Amino acid sequence: MQKVIGVVAAALVSVAACGAADAPDAQVTAQGFVTAAATGAAVEACALLAPRARDALGPAGCSPVLPEVPHAPVVSASVWGDEAQARSAADTLFLHEFPDGWRITGAGCHLRNEQVYDCAIGGR
Repeated sequence: MQKVIGVVAAALVSVAACGAADAPDAQVTAQGFVTAAATGAAVEACALLAPRARDALGPAGCSPVLPEVPHAPVVSASVWGDEAQARSAADTLFLHEFPDGWRITGAGCHLRNEQVYDCAIGGR
């Protein structure tokens, strides 16, 4: 029984370590998106969106909604497997890790209640 607990504990530590190691990459992507949105670099900002988030914006694309994304610096990121949440003083962003890197799945998100966010782009 102790061996099983030790193996489970070791697995949990390794998963937590992976999440901690991935957090800077997720945070860099989130900050890149916020910076691109703030400077009006629509091509760069849109390229950082996950395909589903980009497609959900319809034919107008992401340029019209970029002003709705708060331009506060990203101060932290938490990673759980291939999902991440990045926070600024003004909003929350959600990310997913794809084979080519982290992409934004939700931006300009504000907590509606304890479990639901309303997002300007994509969302949870």
